[in-house]
Amino acid sequence: MLLEKLFAEFHVDSHIITPHESSLFDSFFEEISLKKNSFLIEEGEIEPYSYFIAEGIARCWTRNHEGTEQIFWFCKEGTFSLSNISFTLQERSAFNVQMLVDSTVYRINRKQTLQLYEAIPNLKDLFGDLTAKLLARLLKRNLDLIKYSPEQYYLQMMEEYGKAMNYIPLKDIASYLGITPQALSRIRKRIF
Repeated sequence: MLLEKLFAEFHVDSHIITPHESSLFDSFFEEISLKKNSFLIEEGEIEPYSYFIAEGIARCWTRNHEGTEQIFWFCKEGTFSLSNISFTLQERSAFNVQMLVDSTVYRINRKQTLQLYEAIPNLKDLFGDLTAKLLARLLKRNLDLIKYSPEQYYLQMMEEYGKAMNYIPLKDIASYLGITPQALSRIRKRIF
């Protein structure tokens, strides 16, 4: 189930993993429920788990030089949380990851991750490819912020996030776009 969601999100052929391997993958993860506004990780912490978001959405943010929250990414259903950076590197997180809605996530610790890689040997290479795809998405976001107007980028965001946009507060969307909530309101009036 988890790999199918992940593969669908990143447009990966699901046949590269057998049904048995997919079931085995799921067995290594623990399902947990998180309430709206719960943190997966707070800035300065070292993440002990890797989290997969099965249902829900999280925002990744830090404070800018003025002390204002600045959203730079949303972790949506079918993806791993960006707190995995701290998990993988075992370094203090430079940002916060916070749930925007009540969510169902699956987690795995470091010991279980090593056991999972032993149980499914080609998984590590596959995750390397998925990490490269995620980095490409992060780079695309940075380039799009340079290339496009906030209105054009908002339209792209609507396409990318689809129905998940209904769960993201407008103030967070504005922060993600690098504009004020008032500017976003004007964009929305023009579009709708």
